[in-house]
Formats: sequence, structure tokens, C-alpha cells
Amino acid sequence: MQSLQNILNTFIKDYGIEGGVALNAIRIQWDKLVGQAVAAHTFPDTIKNKVITLIVDTPQWLHHLGFFKEEIITKLKPYNISEIRFRIGRLPEKTKEKQETQDNELSEDDLRFLENTLKGLKDEELKEKFRTLIVHGLKRGKK
Repeated sequence: MQSLQNILNTFIKDYGIEGGVALNAIRIQWDKLVGQAVAAHTFPDTIKNKVITLIVDTPQWLHHLGFFKEEIITKLKPYNISEIRFRIGRLPEKTKEKQETQDNELSEDDLRFLENTLKGLKDEELKEKFRTLIVHGLKRGKK
């Protein structure tokens, strides 16, 4: 009888989704792999043929990361990465999971206030910005 790990590895290889699995694992560990400062200005975007493409938020950081390219590749070797490409772009907003973790630290009254305040906003990007500000204000008021 095969182990579950062997079955999953075979499935991943047969369907050619190694890159997606590696990319997800890298995204989960990104802060720990490259440090918070680099992670704040980059995002692992795609993996194709052992090459990872990182979105970088500014030309200054793009230039700065060029000096650390080999060090980052070394950290990504366990994920079968052999090269890095950088491209300037907009980093994705915080994930819903992180937002929900923030929201879970609020009381029921705080959450009701938050939802009532935001329910009239139609623009999702604006809504998320206000959500972040309100959550920050509510938490700060509890200290």
C-alpha cells in the first residue's frame, strides 16, 4: 500500500501542478524566507520552468534586490527554483485570511459597528481601506 505522500506526489506530477504547489508554499512562507522588509515590497507571482517571477513595488527595490538575487535563489532551492525574474507591479492587497484574523480580535459590538459603517460602500477597494482604518482605530482604543 502506498503512503498518502507518494499518492499526492504522483498526482501533483501527473497533472503538472508542481509549480502551483511550490508557489503556494512559497507565498505562505514568504515573510520567513526573505524577511519582512523584502516581503513588504515583493510578491511571488508565478513559477514556470524553475523560474520564479517576483512582483516588486518600486524601481528602487528592484535595483536593491539585484544585489540579493543569489541569496534569494539559495533560499528557494528547496522549492526547485533555479532563477528569479523581477518585474515592477502592484502588490496584492492583504489576504482575506489576515483580515479575518484582525477582525476576530474585535468584540461582537465592534464587528457590528464595523459592518454597519461599511455596508453602504460599493467600491470594494475603498471599503477594505476603511475597514483597515476602523479596525486599527478600534484596537488602538482598547489599549
